[in-house]
Order: sequence, then structure tokens, then C-alpha cells
Amino acid sequence: MAVTFEEYDQRVADAMLGDSEQAGGLPSYLGIRTVEVGPGRMVAELDVRTELLNPFGAAHGGVMAALVDHVLGSVLYPVIARGRWAATTEFKLNLLAAVRGGRLVAASRIVALSRRTAVVQIEVTNDDRLACVAQGTVLIADPRTP
Repeated sequence: MAVTFEEYDQRVADAMLGDSEQAGGLPSYLGIRTVEVGPGRMVAELDVRTELLNPFGAAHGGVMAALVDHVLGSVLYPVIARGRWAATTEFKLNLLAAVRGGRLVAASRIVALSRRTAVVQIEVTNDDRLACVAQGTVLIADPRTP
């Protein structure tokens, strides 16, 4: 059964496109760029730089985890009511290939959505080679009241 996105807000999706410099924090440091946002789908990428490699010359697993976590939660914002927020509760990575350079592209897709939770699947490619598959659960919380 297909997931429907009655709350989809194109303005929110458009505002998410581009680099993460204005957002700050880890996504900014990693250089994550959102390149596509649609109903229930998001694609973000980052260039693998020397400072993101482990001592063995491969991208640190934490880099992959951070990229996955970013698209896991962010994909929800155009499809949930304004003011609600998304918090990752769990995710699993299957690391399939060492990443030694190039570009990582993470494509996320919402596969289940309720008022309180979502399940999202992610595929990460490294220069067109599948490097990681992941799945996670996200809590969708109501706005905090003062």
C-alpha cells in the first residue's frame, strides 16, 4: 500500500534545498547538501574529504551514520504539520562497501507514516556504487508548549 502525504508543503521542501551552512552543526561541518525533496523523498549528498577518513583511509562509519540520520529525519518536515518535529528513535546501517573518496549520495523514502511515527528507508551510493542501506524509525512530536 502506498503512503499518502496529505500535509505536503512545497515551500518547506524548497527551503530545504542547498547546503547546510545556515543550519550549522554537524551537517554543516560534513558539507551535506540537499539536492532533491519531494513528497516522502529526499536526496542529500556530501563530498568525502580527507578529514572524514579513518586511519585506514576509508570514510569513518560515523560519517555514514550522520548522513543517514540527517535524511532519516529531515525527509519528514515537508509532510508533517508545521511546528511538529521529528526525532530519530532508532536506525540500522548495513555498510556494504568501503568508501575511500568521491561523493556519498543518500536517498531516503518514507515507507510508513502515522500521526506519531514514521519508518524511513535509505540507500547511500558512492559514485554510483551501493555503499549502505539503512532503515530507521522516527518519532513525530507535537510542538513544545511553554
